[in-house]
Parts: sequence; C-alpha cells; structure tokens
Amino acid sequence: MVLVFRSFLATLLLFAASFTGCVLSAEPETELTVVRAVYGEFYPYNFTNDQGDAAGYSIDLLRHLAQDAGYEVEFTKADNPKQFFAMIERGEVDVTPLLALTPERRAMGLATSELGQYQLSLFVRHDHDPIKIEGLAGRRVGVVSGSSAQAAAALLTGVEIVQYQTVEALVLPLLSGEIEAIIDVAETFEARLRSYDITDRVRKLQPPLAVIPYGYIVRKDMPELHSTLEKAIGSAATPASLARLRDDWFGMDRRIFEHPWFDRVAMIVGGIALSTVSLGIYSVRLRRRSTRLTLENSSNQLLIDALDQMRAAIVIFDRDMRAVHWNSGFEAQFADLVEEVQRSATLEWVCAQFGSISDDAAQLDRQSEFFAGRSSQRLRAGQSEQRIVHTAAGDHFDMSLFPLGTRYFAAIWVDITELHAQQEHIASQGRELVRKNNQLLAFSAMAAHDLKAPLIQQRALVEFIAEDIEDAKLTLPDDVKSHFAVLSDLSSRMSLLVSDLLDFAKADKNEKHPQSFVPNTRLDSVLKLAMSKARMKLDIMADMPAVLVEPTAFDMVMRNLISNAVKHHHCDTGRITIRAYPEESNVIVEVEDDGPGIPQEHRERVFDPFSRLTNVEGTGLGLALVHKTVTAWGGEVRLRAAANHGCVFSVSVPACAGNVVQHRPADTPSGAMWSKAG
Repeated sequence: MVLVFRSFLATLLLFAASFTGCVLSAEPETELTVVRAVYGEFYPYNFTNDQGDAAGYSIDLLRHLAQDAGYEVEFTKADNPKQFFAMIERGEVDVTPLLALTPERRAMGLATSELGQYQLSLFVRHDHDPIKIEGLAGRRVGVVSGSSAQAAAALLTGVEIVQYQTVEALVLPLLSGEIEAIIDVAETFEARLRSYDITDRVRKLQPPLAVIPYGYIVRKDMPELHSTLEKAIGSAATPASLARLRDDWFGMDRRIFEHPWFDRVAMIVGGIALSTVSLGIYSVRLRRRSTRLTLENSSNQLLIDALDQMRAAIVIFDRDMRAVHWNSGFEAQFADLVEEVQRSATLEWVCAQFGSISDDAAQLDRQSEFFAGRSSQRLRAGQSEQRIVHTAAGDHFDMSLFPLGTRYFAAIWVDITELHAQQEHIASQGRELVRKNNQLLAFSAMAAHDLKAPLIQQRALVEFIAEDIEDAKLTLPDDVKSHFAVLSDLSSRMSLLVSDLLDFAKADKNEKHPQSFVPNTRLDSVLKLAMSKARMKLDIMADMPAVLVEPTAFDMVMRNLISNAVKHHHCDTGRITIRAYPEESNVIVEVEDDGPGIPQEHRERVFDPFSRLTNVEGTGLGLALVHKTVTAWGGEVRLRAAANHGCVFSVSVPACAGNVVQHRPADTPSGAMWSKAG
C-alpha cells in the first residue's frame, strides 16, 4: 500500500514538473536579453536551493514572465529589501523579487500590476500564555529590517520593535524567549516552520495585521522593461498559470519524503483512515450539533439571567393567546397574577390588569379594556406594540408585546418606577428653577429701575452745585474739588451700572419683532457710540449677508463688541475688522481686533456677569449682555485668538431667507473691505 501511495505521488510530481517545465522553461527561438534580478531568502517565494541556485515561486514566475517577453534573467542574492533598493538605486540590478507594494516602495521604482497579496500576521510560541493582538503592549516584537512587516509593526501601540536581517534570524529568538512575537508574511513563515519541523511550537494570532498586494518593482530608468513585463503579465500571468505555480510551491511540503518515519506514518494513517472515516464523519456532525445546541442554550440562559437582573417580567402565549410559560421575574413582580396565569390566563386578561397612566380610576378601567382588545388584534396581525402601564400599587412599567414566529406571542414588562420618579423630580426642579430665575430677573429689573431715578437726581444736583459755585465765583480748596470730582465720577459709573443691569435683565425679552436687514446699514450709528479712540482704524466688509433679527438687539451686541475691542486695546492706534459670511441657516458676524488678546485660561469666564480681567473702567456686564442676547435669539457667541495677536468674537445671527437688497458704500466692489477712521 505504501509503495502504491508513493508511486502515485511520484508520478503526480513528475507530471507537474514536466508540465511546469513545458510552461516555464521553453527554449526561446532567438537570443535573449539579460535582465538582472535580485532576490533574498524568503522561502518559498525566493531562496537558494541545495544546488546553490535561485528558486521559489517568485523566481519561477519572473522567469516565466521574462521568457514570454524575450528576456533571460540573471539572479543576484542580497540580504533584505533595504539592500534590494540600494542595488536598484546604484544600477546593479534591474528588478526586485515579489515585494509588498507599499506607497513608499512604489515611489522608489516602477511597480508592476498586483500579482497577489501578502497576509502580515503575528506569531507567538505555542506554549505562551493566552495572548491577543491588543494585549502586546510592553512586549518585544521581532521584524525583518526594511520589510513590509516593519511597516505593519507601526499598527501596534506600546510594543518594542526588534529588527533582524533575515527571517531565519527570527526563529531562534522567538523560541528562546528573547522576543515574544514576530511579524512576517503568514505563508512564508509557516513554510519555514515546516522546513524546520517546528510547526507545533509556534502559533499564529488572528486576525492578520494587514493584507498588502505584491508585485515586482523595476528601476525607474527602465520604463521599457516595465512596459514589457506589464504586457507579459497581461498575457502570461493568467489565473490558471498562477494557480499552478502556487500549487507547486505552496500545495504540499516538498520535503515530506525525506523524513525517515514517512513509511510507518503512511501505513498507520492509511489503515486508520479507512477504518474510521465513517465514524469520524458521524462524530464530527454529532459534536458540531452538540456544540451548537450548548452555545444556544448558554446564550438563552444568559439572556434570561440578564432580564431577571433588570427585573423584567416575561410571559409567553400560544396561538390561542393563552399563557404557556413565564419567568421568575414575572412571579416576583406580579405574584397576585401568577395563580391565574397558571390556569392559562389569556393575553387579553393579563393586559387588562394594566392601563395607561391616568389619575381617573374609571377612565383607567376603560383604557385597560380598550388597550387589551387592541393589543390582541395587533399581535394577531403580526404587529408589535409598546406602551407605559402601571399597577394599582402605583408602579410603572414599560410593556412590550410582539409575535414570536407564527405560533407564539410574548409580553415583557420592565420596571421603570424609579426612572419615572426621577423624571418627575427633574421636571419639578426645572419648573422651580425657572420660577426662581424669573423672580431674580424681576428683582434685578425692579432694583435697577428704582435706583435709576435717584441717581439721575444725584447727578443733576452735583451739576447744579458746580454751576452755583461757578456763578458765585467761589474758589474751593483742592481737596473739596477732588471730592466733587470723585462724587461725579461715582454717580456716572453707578448710572452706567444701573443701565447695564436693566439691559441685562431685559436681554432675553427684547426679541419680539425680528426684521430683515443688512448689517452694513446699521453700523454707522453703532460706531458713533462705540468708538472712543479717534485714531482707531476700522475695516468693514461690504455687502454682508442679510440677517433676520431684532435691530436694536443687534445694535447693542455690535456696540458692546466694538467698544470692548476699543476700550481694552493697549495702544492709542489699532485696527478692528468686521466681516460676515453665511453658515447653514445663520450668518456669522466676526469682530476682530489686534489688541493684547485674552489668555486661554480666561476665555470661558469673559461672558460671566461682572467678570473683569483688567482695570479698564467698566461694569463687567457688556460681554455677559452680548452672550445673553445672542442666546435669546437662538444664536451662539464664540471667542478665539486672532492669527497674529488680538481676539476674534464670532456671533451667529439667524439668516434672512428672502432676497434682501444689500447696500454698500459707493464705488466699493461686492465682497470687498472698506475702511474708515474711528
């Protein structure tokens, strides 16, 4: 039997060799031009055989393509891909072996069409502790220097990459524990393990790190050779011929007959295979079915346990809408219904014990009967239903009804009593917060209003006293004059504070009558009030997009932003830029200055009421008023640093949906910037 088996394999290999020789080694009819190719030890793609010649899948394929194109190949050996490209660059060779076509390698030469794919995988020792790809952080991983595996190693985080010159140099460090994993092309490293007879000592992790196409790379200055190889690939590298070559080099271990125990193993395997094939097939099928059922039962039990933990009650009904099964959660939640359910209670009866939330008991009963009948009809029609129900004890449940296939129906109740109570509490707190906020705003407005009249009288009285002193031609001591000046200044500042408080209290109530207008048409009046430094330069964009907002509120926002930029500028002269652009349903209006800017850590609190970052005179309500007003009309105000120095305040304003005529200064092109002095 062994002789027959070996004879059959020998005949098959002889036929394959003769066929391959016919396909790949036909003698050319004309003198061939020599192509210089480089290769390395990358079994079974390319390696040096026992006779010292280049061999392998990549070698045979290149010979086949070169022969079809009228070339003869001369092979030179190198250690790794880095040396391949160094030799290409020096002009010592013309083409590489099959290499992963990464973007970096494509840029170093003329890449051919893709001829296959490499699967870059991770390998660890078989006796290593269970490990996953994501658990390699802090471990040493070996790669071949300059190979595609080195690039794939960049996908791993937190690992220490150790570089070696060849694939062979990786094996011993992996087995000795010097490194804990390696990255290489899966089929080549597995072939190497088979050649060393150590496949049982190394295992491959799934999934692969990367799948990369491969092909040949030709010198950049040889486009004719590249074009010729491309034509040969199109004509000679058919799927059938590539499959035959792969079967020749990857289909079996070509050294299997060299093992001394081959005859004994072949005899044992043949006898066992013939006697156990039927039993094996039956056993496999039985084991698969048992495993599948075990997994299904385990999954079902886990689901049931999870539903029990979340206090879910479940009842299954048959096609007659009668209860046939229920879980422990139902018994725990509705103990008073269990006895009736045990007597095959109908779904209509169970649903009738609940109703939609209502304070009217009579209405609740009517709703329960209605929902029970409607639910039964919907389920029989193949539809599902979900609603909130409650018990007489005041508990709330999320009830779901749905068909289970064509023979059963299910009802699930999930206890949401605590969640419902929390929602009610949050709603109550929200209402209380709104009430207190309204009270606070009312108090602020009332206090500011009541303070305004005395302050006006106080300022007038100070002015009258000053006029009387001047009319009487009295000369006051310097300290008295200083006191009068301080009193006048304090009155002005208090009056400004009261006005700002009134504006702040009314900020969210002034958006009553939005109008369509172009921002340019209102900036002149705004600038007259906002500009305090005559030498401040303004750049204002012409033809800003039209907005839809209450004009007075818009003026107030722009006035505060511009005056804030002017007031806090660190120089007597400066530049302020005002521009606008559309963004979805809004218009973004930006005010940019070249002042000292605002540090990052202070930008969030500049919009807080009474927040003042400098000693510049002011109430600290300007930007808070801007934020409150913009929020009231549904917009947003943002702050960022300018490109060089200074700040940019961006305000989103509702855009005008209609076509509004845009006005701009005379002789200014659309979209241009126009300037004016402050």
